[in-house]
Amino acid sequence: MERSEYGVMYRLEQYYWWFVGKQFLVREMVSPLFSNRGREQRILDIGSGTGIVLKILEEFGQAFGMEMSWDAIQFLKKRNLKRVACSNAEQVLPFKDDSFSLVTCLDVLEHLDHDTALLTEMLRVCREGGHVLVTVPAFNLLWSPHDSALHHRRRYTRTRLLGQLGGLNVQVIKASYYNFMLSLPILAVRKLRILFSEKGKPQSDFFIGLPDGLNRFLSALYRLEILGLRLFRYPYGVSLLLLLRKSFREEEHR
Repeated sequence: MERSEYGVMYRLEQYYWWFVGKQFLVREMVSPLFSNRGREQRILDIGSGTGIVLKILEEFGQAFGMEMSWDAIQFLKKRNLKRVACSNAEQVLPFKDDSFSLVTCLDVLEHLDHDTALLTEMLRVCREGGHVLVTVPAFNLLWSPHDSALHHRRRYTRTRLLGQLGGLNVQVIKASYYNFMLSLPILAVRKLRILFSEKGKPQSDFFIGLPDGLNRFLSALYRLEILGLRLFRYPYGVSLLLLLRKSFREEEHR
């Protein structure tokens, strides 16, 4: 990610529709998993960025972050997040087998050369019966300067990402695209940016000066769609979500 993007994210995460929607998504996905569990549950967030999601995960248990960017870690310190390891996600995760009830990896896999290796590692450190939550950007058709600014290697399809789970002892709980209703407007904006943007340093789509009324409308629309994930699997969208459950060994051998 371009270094300047961390500062943009930190300033926008509390109110900008994209980040507010992401926080709502995390709560919607995680709350049912911990409804009957105590605060002793251990959670790992890989690629914690500037820390807003890690702060939310602390509501559900002992949340640990992992981040390789020193620029991001400075913002994690600003949020007073202390359980953070500075480590490269493309290497073996610095945790023992079966260490966590939940492992989250939100918009990280697309940055890595060896994404399948990280999926395998996440399941290794997740305990049996625990869960892994993954989000990634979807569809190469949506590739734009936004992806270049964030140093993405690729965008995904549902088929491709599910195919990378082959041979792993995992049950797919949810596999759906999301940001469905805004996908066509976002596609149009990104194609126009490609046509009219100036050459040089790429920038993300996160607009600091977005009008407040439009921001509130987009936030409400995004939240409504995320509520729909309880019942629906969207056929396409700007992003893709996987919620996985690590199988018990006896289930694996049935």
